[in-house]
Amino acid sequence: MKRTLTFVLMLLAVAGCRRAVGGPEPGAAASQVAIQNFLNAAKGGDIQAMSAMFGNEVSPLRERAGREEVERRMLIMACHLKHDTARIGAAQPGQNGRTTHRVELTQGTKSASPQFTTIRNTRTGRWFVEEFDLPAVREFCTAPGTPDESQSLTLAH
Repeated sequence: MKRTLTFVLMLLAVAGCRRAVGGPEPGAAASQVAIQNFLNAAKGGDIQAMSAMFGNEVSPLRERAGREEVERRMLIMACHLKHDTARIGAAQPGQNGRTTHRVELTQGTKSASPQFTTIRNTRTGRWFVEEFDLPAVREFCTAPGTPDESQSLTLAH
């Protein structure tokens, strides 16, 4: 009996360690929550948290792309999504199971209303930000003190 109890306790300890090492499950329980978590991570410059919310119906981007590519994309997105306040609009049905939300962002005196598209992962049921309207937030990623848009960061090479 004592041996069985020890074995069960060891299994529980190992299971608890595995969960702690792996971190929280990628994605979110709801479309709006995925956007909120993504925006909060962008605001804080947390590219790891951003990468946990960015994906498609198959998997998070970080499971399909190399670390350097994921970090580069998240840094670019974080620059464009750095904001002071955000208000996420109501969900609208999109194409092929996607959901869209208009998001009002402010950064100082600048404001933008990009559309975000989310999708539910077919395997886990979790929601991911699949894309957002990057050109709508272009002005958010300009060098400080320079109104010249050529200083902005874009995804194009």
